[in-house]
Amino acid sequence: DINRVPIEEERQQLVTELVFAIAISPSQTAQVLKFIGQRLPKLSGIEHVKRVKKHTDGSLLVIMCQCSQISREALNSELQGTEWETLQVTEHAVPTVAPYTAEQYDLWKAVWPVSYRPPVIVRTVLSPEDREYIERILRHVADSISTEEDVVVAICSPNTRLVMAETTVSLASRKVHPLKHAAMCCIAKVADAELKRQECASDVLPAKRPHSPIASDGDSNGDYVAGYLCEGLDVFASREPCVMCTMALVHSRIGRLFFLAASPGGGGISRYSMHSYKSLNHHFSAFQCSITNI
Repeated sequence: DINRVPIEEERQQLVTELVFAIAISPSQTAQVLKFIGQRLPKLSGIEHVKRVKKHTDGSLLVIMCQCSQISREALNSELQGTEWETLQVTEHAVPTVAPYTAEQYDLWKAVWPVSYRPPVIVRTVLSPEDREYIERILRHVADSISTEEDVVVAICSPNTRLVMAETTVSLASRKVHPLKHAAMCCIAKVADAELKRQECASDVLPAKRPHSPIASDGDSNGDYVAGYLCEGLDVFASREPCVMCTMALVHSRIGRLFFLAASPGGGGISRYSMHSYKSLNHHFSAFQCSITNI
């Protein structure tokens, strides 16, 4: 099996926070919103929540502000002397974070109306040819394991579907050198090979290298042309990368990661979702695979 590892946003559960709201008639909407904009704190961190909700009796529920921003007493004080002072202020739960998936949107909007923008769909459907290539490399990685301490990593071009670099490192070797991890050693091999290629190249490399080695038309033909270190390349690992190795893969701008065994206690993918971490400037797809049923 080849199972894409969900990103953090896809795994998020519904969490709510409380807001103050009042019920008004539709004709009062403009005046109430003007009052809110002039007198009450702006909504913070819940911009995905719609300000107005239609009530079952035809009236509208309008969010005044978040309960965390102002006390009920302070809110009532603001309402005194206005045409809204006689209206009952009620508390309502609204989703704290924006929905990422359509399923989350359906669940979130049942609590309170929210805005939803479908995420950019990254192609994760694997063609039969792609699956054959992934299976072949993963079996090669599995066959390269000699002991239970071995961690094998191979880096391939999705264009040629050939192994560009491969490393086998024993877990015990980390005690000798803290940076001697299979993924980092394999990245170093790709970098060394690229340096040698540049030294031997008769033609001068273009000043601006391509964003990805994957052909724009989806073809898998052609040779790899240097991008940003491992940009767009496929990484195959016998074990889920640790946090340090996952960050190295992020910085190397790989395209996809396929790994067999999950790291005990969780690694950079299953525990921290570093392949899709919002604050990082690069994301990649990750797949956990099973060699027996692949």
